[in-house]
This record gives sequence, C-alpha cells and structure tokens, in this order.
Amino acid sequence: MSTPTLIVLSGLPGSGKSTLAHGLSLALAVTIFSVDPIEAEMLRAGLSRTQTGIAAYEVAQALADEHLRLGHSVIIDAVNPVEAPRAAWRRLAARHHAGLKIIECVCGDETIHRRRVEARVRNIAGLPEVTWAGVLARRAEYEAWTDPRLVLDTSHATPEQLQTDALDYLR
Repeated sequence: MSTPTLIVLSGLPGSGKSTLAHGLSLALAVTIFSVDPIEAEMLRAGLSRTQTGIAAYEVAQALADEHLRLGHSVIIDAVNPVEAPRAAWRRLAARHHAGLKIIECVCGDETIHRRRVEARVRNIAGLPEVTWAGVLARRAEYEAWTDPRLVLDTSHATPEQLQTDALDYLR
C-alpha cells in the first residue's frame, strides 16, 4: 500500500482552487472535502454564519482524518487564510504519517480575478455567492504561507495546464 497524501488547496475565492480540486479528484480518484458545501449544509441546518466558519474546517478535518486513517489520500478545498487551519492540516498529515502537498492558487491579474468572482455562480444551496468586496476583505486577512508549496497563478493558464503542473508536483 502506498503512503496516503493530504493535498491542501488554498487561495482566495475565485482563484481557481475548486476547479483544480475537481480536476485532480478525477485524475487521481481521490476524495475532495470542500469547506464551502460543508458550511452551506450547516447554514441550511439552522446554524448562524458566525457559527459555521471554523466548524466547517473542523468537519473537513474530521472527514480527512478518517480517510487518512484508512490509508486513503484526500484533497482539501478551502481558503486556508491563516495559520490555525494550516497548522491543523500539518498535524493531521503527521498523525497519519501521510505526505502533505500544498497547492496555493492565486490569480495575479486583479481584473480577471474580479471578473471571475462577479460572474461566478456555484449553486451551493444555502451559501450566498462571494462578492468582490468579500474577496478584498479575505485578501486583507490572508497570511503568507511559510510551508513549501506549489504556487499556481491561474490568471492566464488553462485548467488543463494547471492540472498538469499540479500532477507533476504531486508526483
């Protein structure tokens, strides 16, 4: 049996991480745990928005923990803007002696990024679409990563090229 890998995709909303996560999931046959649908389900269950943010990360961590315990690799799709969730992913990988691969998606062209956010319709029931003002607020709180990682600028690359680059990194 090969060693499981915890693949963490990080980046601001609209940076392309969910698109990449889906492509990697199909290419690698690896489960994705995305924080947004988890949070949406909590909101539909009646929790307030102030209760769901950290809790959604904790649910994703619990699900990833179970899969890693079983020897399965996992993809995490979440903004991961600050050190606390990042440290939790490191601890989780270490607990299961799993590889940890971090991919940070950035959209270096602000015009393209804004256009993506404003045109995006994710259809996650119960979760409002992110606004450009919301992205700017998240960017203000987003801390620089210190971990080794692959940084992909999604501004001008095709999803296929980004997936190829990510798969090369994961190998």
